[in-house]
Amino acid sequence: MTAFFGTVLVEAVAVIEGVVSATGASAASVKIGIGLSVVAAVFVLVAIYVGCVVTTNAFGTVIAGRRRSIALLRLVGAEGRVLRRAVAIEGLWAGASGAAIGVATGIASAVIVVAAGISGHWLPSTAYALLSPYLVVPGCVVVLTTWWAAWVGCRAVTTVSPLEATAVAATQDARGGRSSVRFTACIVLIASGAVLMALGVMVGLILPVGLLPAFFGGVLSFTGIVLGAGRIMPPLLGLTGQAWSRGAVGRIAVGGVRRYPERSARTGIALVIGVTLVTTFAVALTGFHDAAAAKLAASPGERAILNQSVTTALWALTAIIGFSALIAGVGLVNTMLMGVLQRTRELGLLRALGLSRLQLRSMIAVESAHVTVTALLFGFILGCLYGWVAAQALMGSAVHRLMPPDVPWDIVVIVAAAAVVLSTVAAATAARRAVHISPVAAMAVE
Repeated sequence: MTAFFGTVLVEAVAVIEGVVSATGASAASVKIGIGLSVVAAVFVLVAIYVGCVVTTNAFGTVIAGRRRSIALLRLVGAEGRVLRRAVAIEGLWAGASGAAIGVATGIASAVIVVAAGISGHWLPSTAYALLSPYLVVPGCVVVLTTWWAAWVGCRAVTTVSPLEATAVAATQDARGGRSSVRFTACIVLIASGAVLMALGVMVGLILPVGLLPAFFGGVLSFTGIVLGAGRIMPPLLGLTGQAWSRGAVGRIAVGGVRRYPERSARTGIALVIGVTLVTTFAVALTGFHDAAAAKLAASPGERAILNQSVTTALWALTAIIGFSALIAGVGLVNTMLMGVLQRTRELGLLRALGLSRLQLRSMIAVESAHVTVTALLFGFILGCLYGWVAAQALMGSAVHRLMPPDVPWDIVVIVAAAAVVLSTVAAATAARRAVHISPVAAMAVE
C-alpha cells in the first residue's frame, strides 16, 4: 500500500506538471513542480513511517506467537542470529513483492485516469511523463524499509531460550517489552522531542521557522511513544478497562487484554498512529486558518475566500493522510487476527468450559472495543497536541501570542466513525476464525 501511495503521488505531480506546461507557463511550471515534489515527498515519508511501524509490529506479533517453535529449533542447535536472518529475508521478499505490485498498480491507475481525463476533456491532450525515473524511488524505499522493519521486529528471536521449548510460549508475550535499554531510549526520545517542540513554539512567536524544530521534535517524541507502547498502552488500557468489565464475558475480555500487554499494545498503537496523523493535520490547518484570520483585517469577501480555501485544503489533506491511516488500520486487523491464531488453545479451552459461540464473539468484540476506544482517546489527545504545536510554531509570529487549539469536530467524528468501522471489521474477522475452532482440536495445540 505504501508503494502504491508513493507511486500515485509521483504520478499526480507528473500529471499536474503536464497540465501546467500545457498552458504555456513554463516558469510557473518549474516552481509548481518543485513545490509539488516537496509536498509529495513529505506525504510519502509519512506513509513510509507508518508502514515501518505497522511492519515492525506485525513481525513482533508473529515472533511472539512462534516462540515455542523457535525455542525447539534453538534446542536442536539453531543459532538465534541465523533464525533472525531467515525471518528478515522473509520480510525482504515480502517488501519486494509488495513494492512491485504497488508500483505497477499505481502506474496502471495513473494511465487509466489520464486516458479517462483526455477522453472526457477534463485533462488537456498533451504528453504526460508517467514513466519517470522517480517511480523507482517509492519501490526501492519500500523494499529497504520493509526489510529493516522486519529485522527490527524479529529481534526477539535472539532472546528465545531453548528452555522455552518446555514452557508455554504465550507467557513470554506477557513479559515482552520490558527491556530497560529500550525504555531508556523511549524516555530520551520523548524528552528530547518535547524540548524541541517547546523550542519550536517559543521560536514561532518570533519567526515562522519555529516549525522546523517543532517538526523534528514531534517525530522524535512520537517515535519514543511507539517504541514504548509496551509500557504506555497497558496503563491506559487499565484505566478504561473498568467500563468493559461488566458480566462474565466482559471480565474475561478485559482480563485477556491485561494478561498480554505487549500484544494489546501492538494492536492499540496501530490505531493510535492513524488517529494521531489525521487529527494533527486537521488541528494544524485549522489553527493556521485562525491565525491568518486574526492577522488579516479581511473584508467579508476575503474571509469567505480564506474559509473556502482552508476548508478545501483541510479535506484534501485529510483524504491524503487518511491513506496512511488506512495502512495503520490494516495493521490493526492483521494484529487482531494473528492474536486469535496464537490463542487457539486458550479459545478452545473457553469453549470446552461452556462458552457459547455468541459469547466468544462478544468477548472478541469487547476486546476490540476496549482497545479501540483507548487508542482513539490517546491518539486524539496526541493529535491535538502535535497539531497545536505545528500551528503555533508556524503562525505564532503572525499573532504574537499563544493560540488555543481549535479542533475541527467534523473531522474528529469522521475519524472516530472510521476507527469504529475498522474495529468492527477486525473483530468480525477475528471472531469468524475463533468460532470455527473445534474445542477438541484446539486443546491438542501446544
